[in-house]
Amino acid sequence: MKDRMIHTRHCDLCEYPKRNLKKGLTCGLTDKKPDFKVFCSKIKFSNSLKENVSELLNSIEQSKKRRKYVYLNFGFFTLVGLIIIIRSYPYLTSYLHQAFEPEFNYKYWKYFSLILGLNIAGIFLIKMGFWPFKKFRKELKKLESERREIDMILKNYGMEAEKIMALEQNHRSA
Repeated sequence: MKDRMIHTRHCDLCEYPKRNLKKGLTCGLTDKKPDFKVFCSKIKFSNSLKENVSELLNSIEQSKKRRKYVYLNFGFFTLVGLIIIIRSYPYLTSYLHQAFEPEFNYKYWKYFSLILGLNIAGIFLIKMGFWPFKKFRKELKKLESERREIDMILKNYGMEAEKIMALEQNHRSA
């Protein structure tokens, strides 16, 4: 099963793959299932490979440029949220205690509710910093994983993603 996954990735980069529901993946040249071990001697890299590699490398670069903003956003919202929670906690416990001892006191209950709302706002601020951070990390991991897969395959053919991108940029400028 693992060999088929490797073949699929090789064939995705080639101009000749054929897919249908009956046979599955076959080579457009031999009309047979791929049967190579490390690399295909008949592979012809598709033009879309150059574009895809270029897009992938650009996406990784753009994500890395956003890194500073995402980390600052995460740090700022987390810090503000934690400060709100930590600074308001003594008041929260004090007003809770005063609202119910010796009997229910509506005045302190209002203060307790207000401070509790402030703590909830602090938790929300922490989440506001964490959501974009988590999304950024997931996106960057996915892009870098795709990059490693393509690099591993291209290495078998003595090629590198950066060289393909340079060729694509030269082709665009010509």
